Amino acid sequence: MSIDTTSQCDCDFFDFGDFVRSRQNPNLTGQVIGERNWGDEYQIRLADGASVIWWHGIEMEHDPEAELPPAKEDDQTNVVHVDFTKARGLRPDTITGGAA
Repeated sequence: MSIDTTSQCDCDFFDFGDFVRSRQNPNLTGQVIGERNWGDEYQIRLADGASVIWWHGIEMEHDPEAELPPAKEDDQTNVVHVDFTKARGLRPDTITGGAA
């Protein structure tokens, strides 16, 4: 039996918001939400959303399988997009769609 000692990530530092996983247990994933000791330890919110733990930088790597939320291109909410660079006359009978 051989042990794979290669890592997907040889990073020394991680930024807030980076998705990471444990090198010892790749099923343990989370997101960086804090840092202390000049990047020696990172606070990680685990994927369950409720647990927070501290990991040493050497114990973690970037998670290549992390799925980023899709960008919204077509917003189906009731948000009214207003272009403030264009003049718009406002009178009592003007339909503003909730923008004014």
